[in-house]
Amino acid sequence: MEQLSRTHLFIINPRSFRYAGGPDGTIAEIHAYFRDNAQEEHHIHVSRYPRDAIGVIRKFVAAVPDGVTTRVYAVGGDGILFDCLNGIVELPNMELAVMPYGSSNDFALSFGEGKTELLRDIAKQVSAGTIKTDIFHCGSNYAMNTCTVGVEAAAVMYAVELIKTFAWAVRITRRIVAPLYTVGGILAILDRKIREQRYRITLDEERVDSACTCINIANGPYCGGGMSAVTSAMPNDGVIDALILKSGTALQILKMLPQYLRGGYYKYPDFFSYRRMRKMEISSDTPISVNLDGEAFLDMNVTIEIIPQAIDIVAPDGVVYERRPDAREPQQ
Repeated sequence: MEQLSRTHLFIINPRSFRYAGGPDGTIAEIHAYFRDNAQEEHHIHVSRYPRDAIGVIRKFVAAVPDGVTTRVYAVGGDGILFDCLNGIVELPNMELAVMPYGSSNDFALSFGEGKTELLRDIAKQVSAGTIKTDIFHCGSNYAMNTCTVGVEAAAVMYAVELIKTFAWAVRITRRIVAPLYTVGGILAILDRKIREQRYRITLDEERVDSACTCINIANGPYCGGGMSAVTSAMPNDGVIDALILKSGTALQILKMLPQYLRGGYYKYPDFFSYRRMRKMEISSDTPISVNLDGEAFLDMNVTIEIIPQAIDIVAPDGVVYERRPDAREPQQ
């Protein structure tokens, strides 16, 4: 009997299909493909709650024979991709496939726009090769795409509470979610303690202490559901790209926000600093609002370090990471 060389584990976030009739259709497609085409084993796990996938992946891999590669498919949005990454990291013979079905698929956009159907193609994902990809290390977590500190992270926290408060309305229509995030962002900007928080910041060996409204640290160019503030970030260049926004009044921040979210930071050189480094350390005398690939939390000290070429990402049809056509080389 020929020895198994690869096994396939699909991790599905059912919440990503909440407004599309559920994941049953996609599950049926996976089963049908392997029944008709593939000689390798496949397994499907429907995630039950955040971080559920981490333990599931590690338990699954522990039973895989030595020398067999496990290809894990993150079927959903950036949240399930975060879970799958933290499940596979530091394990041998692992590959990670991105299958975007979520409301936010920011990392998938690193391959360029118009790739959604390709990345959802089961046959092409199963047969594809891989490309080496950088990841972040932050505390006890790893992340693929972005880490924000300050107002942007606080906006997510505010929005989560608003969504809980208006859960009855969210159940009626998903369209209310985006406006609630907008309201969360405004509330965070109006919060002077967050907007003018003082940080001790170390960029590699350089110390930069400042009052900042937000710090946007990027491995990929997209965040927040398709917005692109740090346009020059690439997931395979071995460095962190970061935008540091100095503190300003609420009116100044609100005025700059639309341009900032579209990569127009360079229009406000007195406020924005664009830096590249391999490691950033941030501390403060008051709790720091942090958002790591959609995971929002408070901390007193944050260290974000790039790990170059850390994982193998599946690349159907040989796709590569694409630099945004409007990306600007930063003037530091």
